[in-house]
Amino acid sequence: MKKSHRELAASLGLRACGVAMLAAVWPFAIRLHQLALVAPPRDASCLMISLATIAFLCGSVGSALLVAGSGLWEAVEVSERWRAPNSPHTARIDGDPAATCALSKSHGHSRHEPFAPRPHG
Repeated sequence: MKKSHRELAASLGLRACGVAMLAAVWPFAIRLHQLALVAPPRDASCLMISLATIAFLCGSVGSALLVAGSGLWEAVEVSERWRAPNSPHTARIDGDPAATCALSKSHGHSRHEPFAPRPHG
């Protein structure tokens, strides 16, 4: 199979797994709803908490797989603001390793020093 066909098959397979997870969690959610209707307020049993945990986790993972498919594992570019200071992916300004961020220099601190507020006035 060509690479594009494998990617399409993987994406469809992951989306099918997402639908299956959502379908599998449906009975847990219904049972939790039935228990919540008859239980007094603020009296959650261990069973209710377990069902809620299962419903939340399976629902979240199933929704993510259904919506994103294989896109969950795509590489994304992280803004320089959120990169580690010594990361090999940190952008350098004009090849100068000491100047990593013009914005931080304009605010009176460098990326290699902890932030210290400037005095007013």
